[in-house]
Amino acid sequence: MRSTLLRLLRPAPRRSVSTDAPTSPVQVVSATIALYHIFVPITWMLPLDTHLAVHLCVMVALTFLVLGRSHGRALGVLHGDMILVGLSLVLCVYFVLSIDTLSQRAIVISPLSTAQVAAAAALLLLTLEASRRAVGLPFVAVMCGFFLLMYLGPHLPGIWAHGGMNVVEILDVTVWTRLHGLWGVPLRMSATLIVLFLIFGKLMQHSGLGQLLTSLCQDLAGGARGGPAKVAVVGSALVGSVTGGPATNMIMTGSITIPMMKDIGYRPHYAGAVEAAASTGASIVPPVMTGIIFIMAELTGTSYVRLMLLAVIPAALYFTCLLVQVHLQAVHTGMRGNGKGPDFTKAWQGLKMRGHLLIPIVVLLGLLVAGYYPSTAVLWAIPTVPLSAALRGQTRMRLTRIFTALAEASQELTRIAPVCALSGVVIVALFQTGLGSTFSHLVSTAAGQSLLLLAILGGAACLILGMGVPPMAAYLMTVLIVAPLMVNSGVPVLVAHFFSLYYANMAFITPPVAVGVLVASGLSGSGFWLVGLTAMRLAAVGFVLPLALVYRPALLFFGGPFDVLWAVVVCVILVICLAAAFEGWMMGWLPGVARLLLAGAGLMLIPPNLVANTVALIIVSGIVLWQMKERRARNGPDARVQ
Repeated sequence: MRSTLLRLLRPAPRRSVSTDAPTSPVQVVSATIALYHIFVPITWMLPLDTHLAVHLCVMVALTFLVLGRSHGRALGVLHGDMILVGLSLVLCVYFVLSIDTLSQRAIVISPLSTAQVAAAAALLLLTLEASRRAVGLPFVAVMCGFFLLMYLGPHLPGIWAHGGMNVVEILDVTVWTRLHGLWGVPLRMSATLIVLFLIFGKLMQHSGLGQLLTSLCQDLAGGARGGPAKVAVVGSALVGSVTGGPATNMIMTGSITIPMMKDIGYRPHYAGAVEAAASTGASIVPPVMTGIIFIMAELTGTSYVRLMLLAVIPAALYFTCLLVQVHLQAVHTGMRGNGKGPDFTKAWQGLKMRGHLLIPIVVLLGLLVAGYYPSTAVLWAIPTVPLSAALRGQTRMRLTRIFTALAEASQELTRIAPVCALSGVVIVALFQTGLGSTFSHLVSTAAGQSLLLLAILGGAACLILGMGVPPMAAYLMTVLIVAPLMVNSGVPVLVAHFFSLYYANMAFITPPVAVGVLVASGLSGSGFWLVGLTAMRLAAVGFVLPLALVYRPALLFFGGPFDVLWAVVVCVILVICLAAAFEGWMMGWLPGVARLLLAGAGLMLIPPNLVANTVALIIVSGIVLWQMKERRARNGPDARVQ
């Protein structure tokens, strides 16, 4: 019973077909889908409505081929799954042929026919099942909750009640309304941007960029105290910045870094937690940010390049705190490095041999800075990957490797496209029922005039709504409910969006429903709760930084250079305080009182209040001086701080 429940809660595993020979039918189909998504924006041979219908139905069909249990069959695909694949393709043809009807209903609303109702219901059910396989049952339960909220309106208590909608009306607004519901902003981003960046990322991965970045980190930090953990933190940030999601990042880097951490003395649960916290944090590292950055650009009307720049300082603070914590953990558990410093010679040799693999990243960033739209920039960057890899024989990508990369990109998209489609339903549900404004009113009333209380309640709402939901869907749900409240309280729009992004992202490793922890605990061989609670402790700065953004918008470059510099200095002290408090070590062991004082001092640095900041700095200075005195007393006057 328990194993059956866990199977339902977790995403479905990939079938063996995803790793079959390049000539396998599923690989051929997957690669063809990737090529289709490359050529459509180049030629614009299809209108957007048609492209969205093809994108969703084909990705749902591929989900049934790729995700699911094999039960020992040769190709791992059950007869029932083949029926679902066939139905998805039939619906693809039906909706493509019905595009004119969809466009006309945007002008003149007419009753739905029986066939249209049946097609809409079938597409919704197939998308729900595809999402269950992609990300697990909790997300589907949340989506079903939104459908019930639309249907049960008159039966809801008090201020939650609304006029309600019958089944046909729900199908109308979610499926048969042009560029809304399933066809809304999230799916448009999936079909036109996210898929292209996934293809780019997979090609970069198969070109050997991931190994280059990991080896560079290993050469520069692998021999240091706690080196493998530092490699995990930095490597996950770098590799995760161009992959499609934290779970993918954990599998790619965690399979290498977690055994390395365990080998040098990190406990299994701590190793898994480090990878979970680092890979989840990679979702806030530009340029891809799991695709959320594209939706944020669409919702805020802000250029993609500006959003990338705004994300730099908060991401640097997050990973600084992680690095400090893993270093302090290594120090107080007595780990030792191999006695070798950074091997710059080996790192330089690696760059000389494989540094040309970075050319596509330079091309992509250069085009973005030059003002090209992200889809155009990445379309130009994609062919530079095999071309730059061909500059040296040992990195040259054969056609089979390119073929595999394209296939894997499509298969990776199966965990994103159905989720994006259903995320559009959230927007419709909140608008049709007015529940978004009702929830906002309740939070606003509870918070009163207190910006701090509003931020705390908003953060809690983000974490609750984001549990068991992929970061992109969590961001959409939370930003539509929480961001308007914060904007009404005087918080800049971009700050409100980054606030929602951070908390929605942290929900990925927040128990009791934490998909990221499930992956990390499986890789580390440790218990779910032990990994989850440790990951939350390591990523504690991710819960604090959104509050700092609210009070210090200079972290997002609001204000002059001095404002930005002062905010960075204060927040660096803040993250060091939190790291030392949670690890219980600075220059030596920290008793409980000192840890509480450090944590309190760090929190007092969040608001730009002169008195609170002064008291916090006095506390920190006092503890540092006391630690230095204790250090000298233990080891003599010539001892150096580790």
